[in-house]
This record gives sequence, C-alpha cells and structure tokens, in this order.
Amino acid sequence: MKNSILTILLLSTLSAGCTNLQRLAHVYVGDAPVANQFRYSDGGSAVFYSFTIGDNPRPDTAVFFYGGSGCPSWKYVMPGYTAGLDLPAQVYVLNKRFVGDRNTGMFGCGEEFHLTNNPEQWVSDYAEFIRAQLGFFKERPKRILLVGVSEGGEVAARVAGIVPEVTHLGIIGSGGYPLRRSLATLKDKGVIRADVETGWRDIETDPHSVDKSWYGNRYRWWSDIMDIDPLPFYLKLNIPIIIGFGERDESIPVESARYIEKKFREANKINLTLKVYQEADHRLQGNGVDHRRDFFGEVSRQLRGSVGAAVDTKQK
Repeated sequence: MKNSILTILLLSTLSAGCTNLQRLAHVYVGDAPVANQFRYSDGGSAVFYSFTIGDNPRPDTAVFFYGGSGCPSWKYVMPGYTAGLDLPAQVYVLNKRFVGDRNTGMFGCGEEFHLTNNPEQWVSDYAEFIRAQLGFFKERPKRILLVGVSEGGEVAARVAGIVPEVTHLGIIGSGGYPLRRSLATLKDKGVIRADVETGWRDIETDPHSVDKSWYGNRYRWWSDIMDIDPLPFYLKLNIPIIIGFGERDESIPVESARYIEKKFREANKINLTLKVYQEADHRLQGNGVDHRRDFFGEVSRQLRGSVGAAVDTKQK
C-alpha cells in the first residue's frame, strides 16, 4: 500500500523536478521524523516533530521552527533541513493546524485549514507551543532559537518579542517590507506579472472569503497579511538576529532584506546579521548549492557565544 501511494505521488510531481521527488521519497525512509500531536488550550491541535542534533541527551540549546505558506508538512524536509547546525540541540518543528503528517500541499489544503490560516492564529499557536515545550525541561536551555521561514519570518519575530525566554532569532527568506511593497517590487523587476492593485480591488469586494483565490492564496489570507509592517517587530528586539536571503529570491525581493539592514543601521542597532547569497533563490539554493548549510553554520557560531552580531552582507 505504501509503495502504491508513493508511486502516485511521484508520478503527480515529475514535472516539479528532482528536489520534490526526493522530498516525497524522504517520508518513507528511516530518517523522516515521527509525528507527535500537540493540543492547544482552545481544544485544537497540530502535528509537530522533535529530534536531537548531536549525542548529548540533554542539550542546552532548543530550536523551534515555524513558517512557510500553504499546507505542506515539515516532515518532507526534516531533519536534513537543519544541516549545518553543528552544536548539540533539541529541535522542535511545528506544522500549522490541519496540516497532517504527510500533507504535500499539492491537492489543496481544506476549508478548516483556511479558516485558521491567519497571522494572529500563527503567533498564538507558535507562542503557546514554545512555552509548553520549555515547560518540560527540568533546566531551561541556555540558548533558545526561533527559526522563521518565509511567511513565518514575521511570525517568529513577533513571538520573539512576547516570549522573553527566546535568546536568538534566525530568518530565511523574509525581510522588512510589507507584502504589498514586496509584490510591487517584484513586478517592477519583471519577476511577476500580477497586477497587485487590480487584484487587491477584487479582494476588497469579499475580503473574508476562504473560497475565492488570487495569485495562489485565498482572499482572507491576502486581507490579513497584505499590509502588515514587519519592521517594528524586528526593531524592538535586542537579541541576535540573523537573516539569510537569496539574491535571486523571486518570492520576496532582496531589496526587502537590504531595507531591514538599512533601518537597523539608522537606529544604531548592531544585533542584526544579514547574509545575502549570490545566485540563490527563496530556499537559499542555487547552481546546485544548498546555502542553508552555510546559514546554519553562521547561526551555530552565534549560538556559541555571540551577544551582538555585526552586520555582514557578503557571502563567505
């Protein structure tokens, strides 16, 4: 039965290339993480994964992952996604609500998912999950890192501001522009063809709809996030922040990363490190190279003792 399911999934994604095939195959091998269930205080639940890096059964670093739009499960990329994070750590990875253990996101996400797929729910869930997991430690970890990926960048920054135990923040593919400005920049660069303002006028006719879609997401999703300004959430933080960005990112423009760097300098804040990878895309991949390894290597160096990181925008 498992083999037939895998065959169907593989055939349905042949046009997506080798990377997607590898991810689909990954869930059926021993390295794929085992699903756990977290129950929220409101009665809802979500799938999460937990695993250790290194041989220390009681590491003093805890890492919490969240983010990415849509409804694919983290199972397809973990634990390999963390390659480069080379210090002992307990890692926790949280799926969104109504994202099952083996959800691919390729066949739709479901109405229940769309009803809870909004920033306030993400922030509330991520914060509650982190507090609950930290409560299981007999001794609080010395270093607590939040990692926000893409859509989850702003979420992780907000949660870092409301959970005082957090000591470090890592961001991949998310910067300082509101989404509307990011889309307008991508259009000006010729990366996308969507007419943002025309699309927005359609969304405004039914902003709470979870049935109507524009440019791959539901109207409600767009209404909820289009004009959120992430910059204040970052600027209020005094913990080390590291952002990894692909110079050829076609989902969020690299200008958004340069902007947040500029605003930190203007505010005389030195706790931001920005690493921009040439030729890399939204996933920090390019020309056959996965730059996440370098990114998490830099994160590891900060976790080992950095208090305030100097800004670095050049790939090493």
